[in-house]
Amino acid sequence: MGSYLKAIVLILVLIFLITFGVKNSQAVLLNYYFGVLDVGIPLYALVYLSVVIGIVVGMIIGLQSRLSLGRKVKDLEREMKDLKEKLAEEAERSLLTTSQEGKAEAG
Repeated sequence: MGSYLKAIVLILVLIFLITFGVKNSQAVLLNYYFGVLDVGIPLYALVYLSVVIGIVVGMIIGLQSRLSLGRKVKDLEREMKDLKEKLAEEAERSLLTTSQEGKAEAG
């Protein structure tokens, strides 16, 4: 059921993008700073290009934060492992001292 819903939503989005492109196909002159680049492109291409650039920038920023969070998770996992080992050693030491005290009282 979910795959049908995804397919329907995808088809609707594609229809919207196609009709948007058809309705906004007039040329727009894109002027860059100091007259370095003057290009005439369709309006829909300018909008699509802006959206794609925004998505790519967002993904790069998200990737950077995901990588830093991944490093933090690894550091915390390493710290947790060290603490678990330390706790196991202390529990073993406590168990040994308790058993030695029991032998001393019994003997």
